[in-house]
Amino acid sequence: MRRTPALRWFLVTLLSCVIPLPLAGEARADGALTLEDAIKMALTNNERALQAPLRVEAAEGQVERARAAFLPSLTTSGTATLSARENAAGSLLTTGAAVTVSQPLLSPTAFPLYAQARHTREAEKWGAVQDRRLVAFDTARSFLVVLTSERLFDVAQRRLERARANQANTVARTEAQLASSNDATRSLIEVASASREVVRTRGSMQQAYLNLGFLVGKPVNGPLVTPERTTRAARTGGARRSEDVVRRAQQRRPDLRAAEERTAALQSSAEEPLYRLAPTLGAAGQLRVNPVPGQFGRVYDLTAQVTLNWTIYDAGVRYADRRTRLAQAQSQELVERQLRRSVAVDLELARTALRAAREAYLIAEQAVEAARANSSETEILYQQGLARAIELVDANASRYEAEVNLETARLAMEQAYLELRFALGLDPLDEPASGTTASQENNP
Repeated sequence: MRRTPALRWFLVTLLSCVIPLPLAGEARADGALTLEDAIKMALTNNERALQAPLRVEAAEGQVERARAAFLPSLTTSGTATLSARENAAGSLLTTGAAVTVSQPLLSPTAFPLYAQARHTREAEKWGAVQDRRLVAFDTARSFLVVLTSERLFDVAQRRLERARANQANTVARTEAQLASSNDATRSLIEVASASREVVRTRGSMQQAYLNLGFLVGKPVNGPLVTPERTTRAARTGGARRSEDVVRRAQQRRPDLRAAEERTAALQSSAEEPLYRLAPTLGAAGQLRVNPVPGQFGRVYDLTAQVTLNWTIYDAGVRYADRRTRLAQAQSQELVERQLRRSVAVDLELARTALRAAREAYLIAEQAVEAARANSSETEILYQQGLARAIELVDANASRYEAEVNLETARLAMEQAYLELRFALGLDPLDEPASGTTASQENNP
């Protein structure tokens, strides 16, 4: 069925008004943002990264509290008594003061509690490192998503430019009666489809920028600098398969180190009830001052005492606590063991995903080359009248699909490489962590 020129004019006008050609030339910051800068901003501004040292500070306070069980304490007190009768000095007001020094000599339960506090502090330190790593990796993933969204937006724009160029060519051929009006209609449909993709990818890009801005703690407008080092390493780097690599990954992984310290803390806590079987021994000295001497005529009085406390039977509370804490320690030990075993699995999964992503990326590169050649050849054939409009539209759509697949394959490959570095216990910047060089871990 032939389309009237009025209908074609209406479609062209509608598309040009509703979907104008968008351009990457929207307001952007002057300075380009690198991956390193984005991660630094996230570690400086993100609340999760800022909470990590506060938990360590709280654990430090618990260590100081546990240490206090070994230290002396000094207290002072004073009294003032108003009576109806006069005292020996002829006053109704009687005053007194005392200074007491207490020193624990033997407090068996203080030792496991102090050990528990220290292990808990170390666990919080490693947990803080892990939290900051998670923020860094989340930022790196979001950074790569933004870059991919920008590339997809550029791909959609190029498709729209080709579609509009083909439309202008088709309209000219139709007016010259070298092509049917159906060719012009198909070119309008292709422009509409390309415009829709531009709008969709622009929205996705804006959402990606918002997510990145949330992670780094401030709005990000771009442009972003492509992390060439990460992309290059994703195409060529990878961890060797060896027990030594797994062992070093286990040593570096802060989540595993934190689990080890939590296990040790709970084991120390489980030992504390048994220490209650031993007695406690303490010493105290007191100086009492009485401005109104009594019958003995002394203004001050010094006393010293040694206290021995021994709870022989506490109704079974210590054994109940021991049972509960021992079960908690054993449960945490199983969590630690499972996490330790998962390191090797995580490494193998990351290697497999990276290998598959690389192969998919190579295939996508070949597909893009073929699709671009097909698109160029079809345009030439159409201009020569040897191809139909539907073939030109299909070639343009196939090229767009191939270019989209290439960018998504690139993102999958880069993210798989990040997951491998995460499993190895490294940071996301393709730089050594914990004094380990990249050449020691990566093998082309």
